[in-house]
Amino acid sequence: MKAFTKQIKWIFILFLSATIVSCSSSNKQNDNKEELAEDLHQVKQDVNAILEKDKEELKMEVDSAVTEFNEKLYVYEDELRRGTKQVSTETQDLVEKLKIKSDSLTAKVNTVQEQGAENWEEFKEELQYDTKNFKESVEAFFEDNK
Repeated sequence: MKAFTKQIKWIFILFLSATIVSCSSSNKQNDNKEELAEDLHQVKQDVNAILEKDKEELKMEVDSAVTEFNEKLYVYEDELRRGTKQVSTETQDLVEKLKIKSDSLTAKVNTVQEQGAENWEEFKEELQYDTKNFKESVEAFFEDNK
């Protein structure tokens, strides 16, 4: 009987040891999960911060192009009002097309905050392309109509 009691004690000690090790391991896993969750949260915050900065830079780029156009257009139209310049219908049509492009860029850049990370790069490339073309058109128009 003593041998049986001794065996039961050893089994109990082994069972207790296994339980303690298991709990310890489980706690480590929970700690690791919590650390990973915190790291993931931090990465998401960093990505969002980078995305917001990128959006703001793009918005400033487009706003700058539109502002520059508006300033040049103001001077140009002021010269027209004073009668120091004459324009053809074709030139007036070009001015209207540039105004429409300007309004389109402004409307598009106003949707920048609605763009999510999943389609941001495509939206950004498209808007940068449109802005570049707009700048080139503005530059060519005002160079040709000095």
